[in-house]
Amino acid sequence: MKHNQYLKYLHLLILIFFVVTGLVLTACGGLTEAQETHTIGVINYVPVLDVILEGFKAGMAELGYVEGQNVTYIYHGAIKNDPQVIDREIKSLLDQKVNLIVTMGTAPTQAAKKAVEGTDIPVIFAPAFDPIREGIVTNLSHPGGNLTGIQNINDAPKSLEWLFRIMPGTKKVYVFYHPADETSVNFMSPLPDTATQLGVEIIPVEAYSPEEVMAAVRTLPKDAAIFFVPAPSLDAGLSDVKKLAVELGIPTGGQSDPRDNMVFAYAADPFAEGKQASRLADQILKGVKPGDLPVETAESFLTINLKTAQAVGLNIPDDLLRQADTIIR
Repeated sequence: MKHNQYLKYLHLLILIFFVVTGLVLTACGGLTEAQETHTIGVINYVPVLDVILEGFKAGMAELGYVEGQNVTYIYHGAIKNDPQVIDREIKSLLDQKVNLIVTMGTAPTQAAKKAVEGTDIPVIFAPAFDPIREGIVTNLSHPGGNLTGIQNINDAPKSLEWLFRIMPGTKKVYVFYHPADETSVNFMSPLPDTATQLGVEIIPVEAYSPEEVMAAVRTLPKDAAIFFVPAPSLDAGLSDVKKLAVELGIPTGGQSDPRDNMVFAYAADPFAEGKQASRLADQILKGVKPGDLPVETAESFLTINLKTAQAVGLNIPDDLLRQADTIIR
């Protein structure tokens, strides 16, 4: 009897040992997993592109990367478009031992590419315009090196076609650009040929500050329209310009934020670009080399802002509204 009781106690002790051991190992495994954190550095020089980071974070969260738990973002806000400032910010990120750098815009991407040469730090650009011509990658399908990302194609001609359809009576379209701003110059370059085909006159206007744009808008004829192309050197102050245009009854469109006093926009969605970039980041953090990931192209969408259209006295037919991807009412 005593022998049987002894065996029962022995079996019980063995069972308790394995249960406790299993719990300890599980707890240790969970602790190790919780401590595995990725650090992502972000660099941007255009405030309006901050929404890309919002989309990136949202996409990362959907993929299981929870900020403050297994991913940390280092971002100091949009910085000055100055080569020395950009280089200094990238060095700061590298000094903080980031696992990945996300760049927004051409200048930060070009600087980051140079800074990570000879390292294994990956870089995702979101977006860049014509990354091959700008020397960011040599091949879209197999970029090689440390970089991959999202490219924007030049949809300005297609966007101008939408302006002509939405504002059919327009004959003069004003395009403001900074002559030293490579991005705006590149997006504007095909517009004259498109305008000729559409029977619209494009009037390029050089401007070195938002204040100059504001002053020029006050002199525009009432039957004019304004077409906005991406312009990093001017974007920060163009919100007031668009507000003034509405007050003057001048319709605006192009490739800018359609929520910001624009009648329409045909362009890539920055939030969607950020989510698109997050999928690349997920693959890289799981071990895929950035140079093996093809550069992806951002999709463009037509957004019509009915509130702004009504404010400038513009009636948009239902057949055009049905073609819009998004309608702001």
